[in-house]
Parts: sequence; C-alpha cells; structure tokens
Amino acid sequence: MKAHRPEKRLERAEWCSRARSMAKRGQELPQTKLLDLDIVSIRSAAKQRDNLRKHIRENLSNEALAKQYGVHVRTIEKCLAYETGSHVI
Repeated sequence: MKAHRPEKRLERAEWCSRARSMAKRGQELPQTKLLDLDIVSIRSAAKQRDNLRKHIRENLSNEALAKQYGVHVRTIEKCLAYETGSHVI
C-alpha cells in the first residue's frame, strides 16, 4: 500500500509566473550587448532629444517665429528662402 502524498504540482499560471521571475534577463544573458547603464543613458538621451524637439517646435519653428514677430508664416518662409531681404547678409 502506497502512502498518500499531497499533490505538489503547480497550476500552469503559477508555474509560468515563477519561470518568468527566475529567468535570466539583461546583463545575465551571454549575448547581451548593452549594459544596464547603457540603457539608462540611451533613455536619458532620448528624453533630452524629445525635450529639444518640443523646445524647437514651440520657440524656433516658422510658426513660432511668425507669432513672435507678428507676421504670417509665409513671410518667415520667404525670409529664409532669401525671397525677402536678399540684400541682408
């Protein structure tokens, strides 16, 4: 007669959760090219880039310059294309 042992099997969801939490990730993998600090640096640079784009869009775009000088956007475009003020260097 066999002794009764309690069921030690895990439910599938729990097994998947444990497997994911114990799996090697990031720098622990041998094929990793980027270190954790590299990733932080890349994300920081991307955030700076996005902030610069926002600044350019809000302050240095043709629309922003036109609003700043109180003229139409096309006037700014003509200045930049040397159609207007071509004598100014």
